[in-house]
Order: sequence, then structure tokens, then C-alpha cells
Amino acid sequence: MKYPSKTLTPVQVGQVVKALVLLGARKITVEEIEKDRFVVTTTTEAAQSKKSN
Repeated sequence: MKYPSKTLTPVQVGQVVKALVLLGARKITVEEIEKDRFVVTTTTEAAQSKKSN
């Protein structure tokens, strides 16, 4: 699901990441695209294991 862009402070980014962890996000990526502007992406799908049997 895509959401419209919002400008978040670093503190708000931390709160978003904490909420995503509590919601069961498997992978969270935070990228700083310019000074004090961040992109947060996530997935709830299980990550593929690179370990082979």
C-alpha cells in the first residue's frame, strides 16, 4: 500500500519505525534523501532465507 509523501522530523521517523515493528514489519528501510528528509519503506512479507539445507 502506498501513502502520500509527508515530511517527518527525525523524531517522527523513529516513532514510525517503532510503530512498524510493533505491527510486525519484517523489513524496514530508512533512507535520508536530503538533509532532514527521509523515506521509510517496509514489507510484512517473510524475507527469503539465503541459507540452504
